[in-house]
Amino acid sequence: MLERLALIKTDLSGVTMSISLDRNFKDLPETNEILSSITSEDKNRLLMALEQAFANKDLTRVIALYSYIVLFQETDQTNIKQEVIRYFLLYIKEQKNDAELNAMFLHPGFSGLVSGLNDRELTDLQFKLFSRYLDDKTAIGTRIVRVQKNLPLREDQKKEVLNYLDEIKAEKEKVENKRNRNRSIIIIVLVVTLFIIRMVLRTRS
Repeated sequence: MLERLALIKTDLSGVTMSISLDRNFKDLPETNEILSSITSEDKNRLLMALEQAFANKDLTRVIALYSYIVLFQETDQTNIKQEVIRYFLLYIKEQKNDAELNAMFLHPGFSGLVSGLNDRELTDLQFKLFSRYLDDKTAIGTRIVRVQKNLPLREDQKKEVLNYLDEIKAEKEKVENKRNRNRSIIIIVLVVTLFIIRMVLRTRS
C-alpha cells in the first residue's frame, strides 16, 4: 500500500489500483511523510490523469485515480471532486450506444463512484439515460436496475426503480406459480393413469 501511496509523487502512469488510508497505514511515518509532501503540482497531475482516463473511457483507472483524493487537504479535495464531476458529466453525455451504456452502468465501480460524488446533476443525468431500461425486462436491464437501487436517487426516481423490481418479482412469481401448477397437473395425471392401469390389471386377473 505504501508503494501505491507514493505513486502520487510520480506521473501516475503506474496507478492501477485504489488506495485507502485505513488505520494500518494512516499513522505510519512513511505515510505522514507522503502527506506532508503533497503540493498543488501533485493535484494538477492527478486532475490531468483523471481527465485522460475519462477521455479513454477507462472507468477502472478513473476509480483508482480518484481514490488518491484522500491524500489531499479538504480544500483541494473539494476542488478535485468538482472537476471529477465535470469530467463525469461529459463522459456520460458521450456514451453513444447501448453497448457503451451497458458497460458504464454495469462497471463494478460505477455505483460507488456516483454515490461518492453524490452530485444531483450527475445523478439525474445518468438516471435520465438509465430510464430507457425501465421498459427493458431483459437480464441486463434487471442487473442495471439493481445498480440504480444503490445510487443516491430522488424519491420519485427510487419509486420508479422499486416499481420495476416489484414487476420483475411479480413476473417471476407468476412463472413459478405456473410451473408449480403444471407440476401438480402432471402428478395428478400420473396418479390417475397409474390408478387406471392398476384397475385394468385387477380386472384382467
